[in-house]
Amino acid sequence: MGKKNKDVKVSFHTLIQKHFKKENEDNEKMNPFFGILDLINEINALSKVKRFYNLKDNKFCFMDSIETTETANYKLVTGFIKSARNEFRPNLIDKKTGNERKNPKTLNEGDVEKTHFCIRVDDSEVMFFLQSNYYGISVLNFVNYLKEFERNRLKKINSPMDYSLTYSEIMRNNFLTVLEKMNRVKTAELFIDKQFLASDALNISNRIVSIQKEIKVVVNANKFENIKEFAIDSFNKISGTKDKSIVKIRVIGNDNENNDVILDTSFFNMIEFINVDLNLDTGEINTAQMITGLKKIANSY
Repeated sequence: MGKKNKDVKVSFHTLIQKHFKKENEDNEKMNPFFGILDLINEINALSKVKRFYNLKDNKFCFMDSIETTETANYKLVTGFIKSARNEFRPNLIDKKTGNERKNPKTLNEGDVEKTHFCIRVDDSEVMFFLQSNYYGISVLNFVNYLKEFERNRLKKINSPMDYSLTYSEIMRNNFLTVLEKMNRVKTAELFIDKQFLASDALNISNRIVSIQKEIKVVVNANKFENIKEFAIDSFNKISGTKDKSIVKIRVIGNDNENNDVILDTSFFNMIEFINVDLNLDTGEINTAQMITGLKKIANSY
């Protein structure tokens, strides 16, 4: 019997720490959730049973096979969350014969589903890449899992949790189409090639060897204002002219349902699917190939 394989979709997100707004503040403070590394270490140190988290519909999950690797500029955390539905054991039926038999599982047992993930932490952001698995866990499940264990971690050290963990979607296809449909753009980040500093336009200095390859210029909207037109003009500049001083654009705002959205032009040509082998006996995807594919995506950003 020959091998079977499958294209597995991957979704792109950021992990955000949203501090509760105080009376004298206009907006909530939002930061990347850099505490994720401490939290992952805390979860990894727990026994398997203590890592369990209950989901809806008699389903539970737990984080497993966690591994951290480090490069000069960022850290990667990879692994998978196993989930299963218990208290459900109907008869099994044979597709070829139609014969049914009693399910040998107990009510405490369920079929294991793995949802693979990769978290990338650098100096400015916490990104996570999640396998899209209809039968596994969703992005919201993943973040709620982290919330539960972060709450428990802080409780142990008598520290108040004055923030909420949330996430933003990173939209990857049809940048301009999605941008035009956004309800509000709050921030536009322009990444400018450092060579532009030494150009005739600025003529700041030609001593730019020690400067990073790209310089980030952040444009923020005033309270309640919208800078969508500015973002559209900036995108048109890099896509329709020979001027390559702007290397990429990142837009942060809200869609029509007020969900947080991040658009990033650098994702245009990145992998959206990972092709992996299937286990012919169990139908499960190959974990090693999936993790390798997730790392490749994270390393490419």
